[in-house]
Amino acid sequence: MSPDRSTDCWDFYSCEIEGKPHSTMVNLSLFEFAPIPKLNMFHCLEITLKHPNPEHGMATNEEFQPLSDIEDLICRSETEDLMYIARQTGGGKRSFCFYASPEFDFVSFTDVLGQAFPGYEITTFNFKDTDWQTYFGNLYPNTIGMNEISNRSVFLQLEANGDNLDIPREIDHTVIFENRNQANEFSMIAEGRGFTVEIKTSGTFRKTYDLLVQRVDPPSRLDPITYELQELAVGLGGSYDGWGCSVQTSSDS
Repeated sequence: MSPDRSTDCWDFYSCEIEGKPHSTMVNLSLFEFAPIPKLNMFHCLEITLKHPNPEHGMATNEEFQPLSDIEDLICRSETEDLMYIARQTGGGKRSFCFYASPEFDFVSFTDVLGQAFPGYEITTFNFKDTDWQTYFGNLYPNTIGMNEISNRSVFLQLEANGDNLDIPREIDHTVIFENRNQANEFSMIAEGRGFTVEIKTSGTFRKTYDLLVQRVDPPSRLDPITYELQELAVGLGGSYDGWGCSVQTSSDS
């Protein structure tokens, strides 16, 4: 099945590569369709940043426009034989990642980019990747990355309503179990970490145990907290179902 590109969903997450901070922007929608048999060659096109941040090697606003122009040209160059799937930035580099058919002339594509942006040093490499292991294993977010993406979507909703994410307030987390003993064990561990837990039962023929897990925290510091709760829930056979809170602004009393 080929993906419907009109519904592409791109998002980004932070990671470390060889001990250096990186940001990965990836097309999440491809997870449902990959691998695409025709596109079995992985290509990476790497450019050296001209003005990276000297502290962490990430891109800066000074280079925003040319990098955007490069990506625009890449997107316009996509065909049935070339699919742009991700980019990574860090260590003074920006890498653009693709899957292509064996027939696609990636050398000519690179030459076009080099001619359009002669001030950038460009290097490339490629290899056969029939199963798209690079996409699934290196580019698609792991549990930590997906946790960051999920939290950011809530942060954006809060900020759209004028929220100050640094203000501590009661955060409502939801965790679901199908086994009472596992729910009780989660509750005991969470309470030992400063959370309050309320267990409710739902369902008639197949009961589930819905846990309301609460603690006062600033939303801006939730990434490690939600990851911790998710790992604890999954480890005990349950699932973490997200969080919510009231909107707090600096003018709130």
